[in-house]
Parts: sequence; C-alpha cells; structure tokens
Amino acid sequence: MSASQNLNVLQLTDLHVDFEYKYPSEANCDDPVCCRQSVAEPKKASGYWGSVGKCDIPFWTVENMLSHINKTHMIDMVLMTGDYINHVDWEYSIEEHLSVLRKLHRLVQNSFPTTPIYWAVGNHEGVPVNSFAPHNVDERFWPTWLYKEFLAMSHPWLTEGADESLLKRGSYATQIMDGLKLVSLNTGFCEVTNFFLYLNQSDPDSSMSWFVKELYESELKGEQVYVLAHIPPGDSECLEGWAFNYYRVIQRFESTIAAQFFGHDHLDYFTVFYEDMHNVSSKPIGVGYAAPSVTTFEYQNPAYRVYEVDPYNKFKIVDYTSYSADLEKATEDKAPVWEKLYSAREAYAMDDLSPVSWNTVIQKLFKNEKKREQFYKYAFRNSSPQCDVTCRQQLMCNLRMGHHNSTLYCPNL
Repeated sequence: MSASQNLNVLQLTDLHVDFEYKYPSEANCDDPVCCRQSVAEPKKASGYWGSVGKCDIPFWTVENMLSHINKTHMIDMVLMTGDYINHVDWEYSIEEHLSVLRKLHRLVQNSFPTTPIYWAVGNHEGVPVNSFAPHNVDERFWPTWLYKEFLAMSHPWLTEGADESLLKRGSYATQIMDGLKLVSLNTGFCEVTNFFLYLNQSDPDSSMSWFVKELYESELKGEQVYVLAHIPPGDSECLEGWAFNYYRVIQRFESTIAAQFFGHDHLDYFTVFYEDMHNVSSKPIGVGYAAPSVTTFEYQNPAYRVYEVDPYNKFKIVDYTSYSADLEKATEDKAPVWEKLYSAREAYAMDDLSPVSWNTVIQKLFKNEKKREQFYKYAFRNSSPQCDVTCRQQLMCNLRMGHHNSTLYCPNL
C-alpha cells in the first residue's frame, strides 16, 4: 500500500454454501430448501450457477465469485460476517458443519492466500441451529468444537491473546495494524431462539463486559475499532435486552468505533445509531453496515461488497460499492457476470459516509418515493423480491432500528 492509497476491504456474508446443490433439479419444491433433488422433469429447473428463490448457492458459483474478486480488486482485508452453512437446518450435525467450514475456508484462503481474513460466527453455525451454550450450562452442550474450528480458520491472523477469548465465547479481538483493532462479536448470545439463554440472560460468558473492556483499552490507546458481527442489534431475532446494552456501548464509545459490519438479513442496507436511542432527532453517532448475502436464498441475486477505507483518517469508510451477478442471464456455458450494483456516495449523492450524512439519506428516503424505490432495488440486487408493503416498511424501519422500538422507528410512509 502506497502512502496515498486507501485500503480495499471485502465483506462476504451469509454464503450458506450448499455442497449438495444439484443441477438440474427442482427449484420450486415443497420443501423449505430446494435445488437438492435431481428430477427428470422439474416444474422449474434449477440454474447451473444457482437459482433465485428457495435455493442456496452452489460452491462452484462461490468459487467463480472469489476468482472474479481476486482478478478485479486489490483486496487488503477480508471480513466474513457469518452464516456459512446451508439452510437445511433440520439435518445439521457437528460432523457436517466441520466439513463445510473446512471446504469453505479452503475456497476463501486459496483466493486470498496472503490477505488477512477475519471470521465472525453466524447463527447457522450452531448445532442445533441458533444454539450457543454459555459456560453456565452443562459442558456437553458447549460449542467448543465450533470455536476450535474458527481458531484454526483464523490462523495466522490473530494476535496474541485472541485465542483465549475465541475458545471461551466465540468472540475475539485482534490487532489489524497500528491504530486499528478488530473485535469479532458472537451474536449467538443475542439470538432469541438460543434457548440456553433463557436459563440466564445476564451477559452470557461475560461477552458484553469483555466487549466493553476491549473498547476501553483501545480508547486509552487512541485506537480505532472495527466491530464484526452477524445479527444486527435491531433485528427481531436479537434479544431486546442484549440490543439495548449493545446500543449503550456504541453510544459510550462512538469516538472509538470506526465502523460496524453485519450480515444476517441477506439484504443490502444500513442502520444509523443516535445519541439518544429513543429520539431519532438527536445527534447521529454511528453506522452499522449490513451487507448483501452471497446466497440466493430467498429471492435475490448473489452479491458482495467492497469498502474503501482511509487509513490516514481514523480508518473511516470513504465509500463502499456493492457488486452482484444476474443469475437469470447465466447458463451452463455462460458464467455469471459480476457487475457494479451501486456506490454509496454516487447513489445517494453523499459528501462522506459519516453518521450525519447517512441520517440525511434516511430523511430523503422517507420523503421521496422515487428514492425509496431505488433503495429497494439495491437492497434486493435488481431481483424481483417477494416483498410486499409490510416487508418494505420493515426495511425502511431497519435504517433507524438499532434496537426494537418499532413505534419510534417506523412512522407511516
């Protein structure tokens, strides 16, 4: 990296790679997940590169995407924000999870052999799905097997001391470079269907206390911090108590946290955090970036996102660009074409990507139907989404929903 060059940071999220994807197969089946059973005469045939609908993505499409990224972009860092396992959660097993994680790790590492890669745990990494037992329950339920695998996947990019926290709680902190630390936070401890939490919701495995400690240490050193996590705190799958506490941490360390990166919802959007979490007219103090999914489940084209980062100005996000491929145009003989979907600064006419600027974008979206339609188009990557009025309303709510006060964040459009 030259003295004048910004960093390029790749975010991949919600890959949900299906190593059992079949071509040709039935893409419109009665099961929750399709494209896994070979049939002679399918009602709707699966696509070779994937199917926009109730299907996860085949590994060869992920391989194609990674090859394209490697040839097209000079990537300085890769952020992986969870959910690497397919959606066939009724068949989950530890053995299958480990197999998938190892295959996916090899795919990513082969494309970026000398590039730092940082992983976050997603809710689909749990066996059973969404299950992450803290240490106050019986040892036989602990997901130590998973945390050990993530430690192996993260080698050699973790700095001293990160392994202890990762093996304990599935979260870790590591020094990326001088002046910048990354905190990967296991949001399995906010998942509403992680039933282990109902035995004791008071800061499972001291994760929130540990998070605050890491931020405080960086504050004292004058460092900036990137937060890497899977479930956005305002998501309905995240416990409100956890979300409330997370929001308070963001408020307290607004000057230390340079960016927050999320996945989970499969959609392309952002969330603004405010000085007063109950007043969206108060000062905007932070931004959470929810990147689009690689999987096509459900009903959107695969995508990835590249952030431009200024390493000489507190590692601020200068811009980001989302890229996607229209699988309807791809055939067995014609590979997907990965194209620029939009740049944040270009699409929303932003001078910068500060919280204040993003809040201005929100105000424009609420007032202007044409701009909202553009936002929906980006959120679903030019696909034909199964998204009615209620769905669109919820997507707009997400822009201000750092926790669950829907009455506050969801005014009628």
